[in-house]
Amino acid sequence: MLLSIVTYGLKYGLFLWLSWLLCRALWRLWIGSVLDNVPGPPSESFLAGNLARLHGPDSWDFHKQLEQDFNAVVKIHGLISDVQLYVFDPAALHSILVKDQDLYEESHIFLSLTGLLFGKGIMSTTGNEHRRHRKIMLPAFSTKNLRGMLPVLYEVAHRLRDNLIKPSLKAGPCELDMYSILSRTSLEFIGRAGVGYSFDRLDSGGDLIDPYTQSLKNLTPAIHKLAVFLPFAPLVSKIGPASLRRFVLSIVPSKSLRLLCSIVGVMESKAAALVRDKNQTIRQSVDAMEHSNDIMSLLLKSNVTAEENMKFLDDELVAQTSMIIHAGTDTTSSALSRLIHVLALHPDVQTQLRAEIMATKELLSHDELVALPYLDGVVRETLRLYPPVTAMTRTATQDCILPLATPITGIDGRRMTALAVPQGTELYIAIAAANHNAAIWGADALEFRPERWAVGRARGVTVRMSGVYGNMMTFIGGGRSCIGFKFVQLELKVVLSVLLRSFKFSVIDDRIRWKLGSPASPSVDDRPLLPILVERLEASS
Repeated sequence: MLLSIVTYGLKYGLFLWLSWLLCRALWRLWIGSVLDNVPGPPSESFLAGNLARLHGPDSWDFHKQLEQDFNAVVKIHGLISDVQLYVFDPAALHSILVKDQDLYEESHIFLSLTGLLFGKGIMSTTGNEHRRHRKIMLPAFSTKNLRGMLPVLYEVAHRLRDNLIKPSLKAGPCELDMYSILSRTSLEFIGRAGVGYSFDRLDSGGDLIDPYTQSLKNLTPAIHKLAVFLPFAPLVSKIGPASLRRFVLSIVPSKSLRLLCSIVGVMESKAAALVRDKNQTIRQSVDAMEHSNDIMSLLLKSNVTAEENMKFLDDELVAQTSMIIHAGTDTTSSALSRLIHVLALHPDVQTQLRAEIMATKELLSHDELVALPYLDGVVRETLRLYPPVTAMTRTATQDCILPLATPITGIDGRRMTALAVPQGTELYIAIAAANHNAAIWGADALEFRPERWAVGRARGVTVRMSGVYGNMMTFIGGGRSCIGFKFVQLELKVVLSVLLRSFKFSVIDDRIRWKLGSPASPSVDDRPLLPILVERLEASS
């Protein structure tokens, strides 16, 4: 009886949702949109508009077309003639992310999906609730705390060097899949420094079969398999408590959905166990409370003394744990892999960077490491030119006026200095396009030039962007900017400072292609691979 009621409810809800979409599309076709005058590429499909080209894994050329053929605000056709905006104008981005950020929220699909996957945490909340989560978490990422995490980061980097790379080079230079190696390293980084737990000892015996590690590895591919159903996430998120949602989803005849539910179950169970064990350790040991520097311990310690209305509830701590691990693994492995690939493609840059690193002692303090100028320039330039995430979305929560730094010429020839954005409009924060904008970065914006950076600033750049890091949009800006961007930088610099002392990296496979995604990932013949020739330097033998 219950099964039939739930099935009927799902069918009825789906019918209502599709009917609403169709009515909305017909209404748009009848009256048009105030954004119809904004230039953009023609729609390629009534059903999907430009979305297949925008989000496809090989869509780099389409994004490049949007960057180069249009001004900094472009009209995109979404589902069933929905009009969306692709934005990389600095004034418009400042409005969306900073000045008027309360008028632009994460999309309902993103918020619902992250809530379903991880629970109630910093990525799945909005408004005052999000600000509460952010306020509690920010101190854990302070420079003081990052200094305390540095020994752990060095320990992980040394195991990467000694256990995962050196053993493969006993017979001489060897081609290694650095993506697999660096993905394992990224998980151990966030495990040790993020939640004080070792997921992978980085032994040379191959990938672990730990259920949580495998679940984390399979999460993004599982989501991609269900991409066509993501618009239903807001509907599913409204189905009662989590236990009822799991039951409802379990009766849907989809192997991919059952796999995703299994992955989420494993991740939630592990995160809950981590929080429970960490809480117990801190409550029982004053010494552990004083000397634990991982992010989760810092959150739990602050939770003990926080005002009652600022404390994290147990389910929120579980959600934060899952979010920290997921966000800190995928983006870091993408950024690390891109750095190694870029250095292999630019041997002159690699040589100059190695010389700077070799001129210092092997174990640097936090301040010494972040002060290395060429290392900083290489990291910044790589993150500018190749951000792990190409674009993010926001939705206008009410009718808004979007200012423009550079006026655009409408399809009818009219000059527009601002755009009226209707409530419900989806906007893409075009991270890569903003980082490549020649009007901001100069005529050489698409060239890899680490020397353009000095003391954290790009020479010759006078246009102010709203990003929290180096005037670029890689970690975006405003109230939803990445709170862990300094932590990510530190991980990248530690790895490079350790590996470049011992190894030389080269590219011998010209089939390496990067797949667009969240985050981007390297591939060879559509398989996730980054084959790099690694040679052990004589001085480190």
